[in-house]
Amino acid sequence: MATGIVANTNISSISASRILAGNRADLERAMERLASGKRINSAADDATGMAVAAKMRGDIRSLDQAVRNTNDAISLVNTYDGASAEIEQILVRMRELATQAANGTYESSDLAYADAEFTQLRSEIQRIAENTKFNQLTLSNSSFQMQIGPTTNDTLTVTPNGLTIGSGTIHLGNNAVSSLGSASQAVASLDAAIDYLSTARAESGATLNRLSHTVSNLMNVSQRLKEAISGVEDADYAAESAALARGMVLAQAGTAMLAQANQSPQYILTLLRT
Repeated sequence: MATGIVANTNISSISASRILAGNRADLERAMERLASGKRINSAADDATGMAVAAKMRGDIRSLDQAVRNTNDAISLVNTYDGASAEIEQILVRMRELATQAANGTYESSDLAYADAEFTQLRSEIQRIAENTKFNQLTLSNSSFQMQIGPTTNDTLTVTPNGLTIGSGTIHLGNNAVSSLGSASQAVASLDAAIDYLSTARAESGATLNRLSHTVSNLMNVSQRLKEAISGVEDADYAAESAALARGMVLAQAGTAMLAQANQSPQYILTLLRT
């Protein structure tokens, strides 16, 4: 610290100017944070925090998309289950016709009428199986890989059981109800078909329950990450408001002191007066 009175170097003014610049920087930082709502507005504010927040934002966006993906999967399985429910109703009606035709009180013409409906219902099962689609994708005898999380390992393969008539799916063979014997055989085949369809619907129901839990978990993880990223980069308005008030007072005081420091060399003139 200078011990004399000098004119060339105003130490008080330099010191006040330096302190004022620091106070102004703190004030501007507080104003920037209050205006943006962010504690981190550039990498200089918190380089590590910015890097962590960037990774979290990527995970959050992927998690939110995974929620939508999983809801699409739920819609897909629900579409399949709706078709399965309709086919189940058809099979129940076909069994009813087979049971009726197996009774020995009908003429061949009566059986022909029953067989006509039986054949039409059989064709409708096949039509439903082949034409039930989700986003133009055929559901029966297909497999779908669903992305249900943010990483490459977060996948689930949904494979609905086949609904078409044939070996390994709804096996009805060449059953008809045009005679007493064929009607009796049809009853047994329809029992097996209904049992197969019940298994298929049970599996789709289990998949739906699983996917519902998947959605809940994804939403929970997304929420927790959003809470975490808020703690990393969001501005604390209470703290920043206090910093703003402090900065404004110090800036005003610093400006006043700088003005006083700039006037101090005037005292030298007093020494020079004769």
